[in-house]
Amino acid sequence: MPELDLTITAADGRDLLTAAETDWLRPVPYCPGWDSAALVGHMGAILGWIARIVATGERVAREDRETPPAEHAALASWYSAHLSRTLDILTATDVDSPAWTFSSRGERRAGWWRRRLAVELAIHRWDAQHAASLAGAAPPQPLDAQVAAAGIEEFLTEFLPGLLTQPEVSGLTGSLHLHATDGPSEWWVDLDAGADAAAVPGHAKADTAVRGTESDLLLWLTNRSPAPAVEILGRDEVAASWTQLRR
Repeated sequence: MPELDLTITAADGRDLLTAAETDWLRPVPYCPGWDSAALVGHMGAILGWIARIVATGERVAREDRETPPAEHAALASWYSAHLSRTLDILTATDVDSPAWTFSSRGERRAGWWRRRLAVELAIHRWDAQHAASLAGAAPPQPLDAQVAAAGIEEFLTEFLPGLLTQPEVSGLTGSLHLHATDGPSEWWVDLDAGADAAAVPGHAKADTAVRGTESDLLLWLTNRSPAPAVEILGRDEVAASWTQLRR
């Protein structure tokens, strides 16, 4: 998959803040326990964390992430500064430069963080806009199709195997086929394989099929998009059980 355009990441980062600033105390339904300020604080700390890792190539413990300012006015400028600095560092760093990551597949390069940040910001921008829409603002904008396609691949190959081994997860059995209606994403997954679950790109018959846009497929995978946004064929219980997966 080609490297992602950081101008899209920058726009998602700015739009997240724009939505959050309309009401710092507004709850964000898809981030349980968080209001808009907490979402911006979380994302600002992530931005600073990524910048330190990519700049040095070294591991930085999650516990060492910066604490966001408590004042809302300071929070906005702090977040914006981290967004600008992190994007500058990612732009200036060769995607193949060695860098620590938490990749479950052992990918250790700066380009991994470019994708991780793009997907994280896109989803949380959607979260902030969705929360604002419940208060009367416009509906959230879909995720950029290329970013969503990268997020689908990341979710299936990096995160899903571990999620399937969580002790509380049950009912996710058989095979799953994902098919994007507006792009190249098409995957087949053996849900019975647990930690060894291998997502195979391409078309293959499965017990459960999920069809939708690249954006809607990623939002469905991460339990953010209502079921009507995608078409589900086959075993309904797999789709109903999917909400158990949390990361």
